[in-house]
Amino acid sequence: MEVILALIVIIVLLSILGVKGEMIVAGIIGLICLGILAMGLMFQYMCVRMVLAKKHKASFLRIDQAPKGKFKVAYYSIEGQEYPCVFPSEMILNDKMYRPDRSYTVLFSRRMGKVFDIWTILTCVLGLICSGIMCAGIVYLLMMVL
Repeated sequence: MEVILALIVIIVLLSILGVKGEMIVAGIIGLICLGILAMGLMFQYMCVRMVLAKKHKASFLRIDQAPKGKFKVAYYSIEGQEYPCVFPSEMILNDKMYRPDRSYTVLFSRRMGKVFDIWTILTCVLGLICSGIMCAGIVYLLMMVL
């Protein structure tokens, strides 16, 4: 909310200073493009980490608060050790997505000390594809405006 309010104040100040509307729109599109690029880089990093991770059999333990975070994550047991998932767990359908009576094949990154479960893998791959499409579209739109 604060970011939107700050952007509105900046837009009003730029209008008062005489900046053309097209340039303000180009700047807004540029900021959106930077956000999408940052999101794409994050998904690329996560996909590289997944490629470097090793397959392991794991059993789901519970959903609990992340050690250094404010979101709840799924915890898996691999060879008697407990590891959190990389991404936060969903707030809905937890009983359908995470079942303690099943064993899962997960990707485990020793360096990160975290697990990539099937939901994280899907999120990373789909996020990489979608952010690539959005980035191409926003760059095309930016070229049209400029």
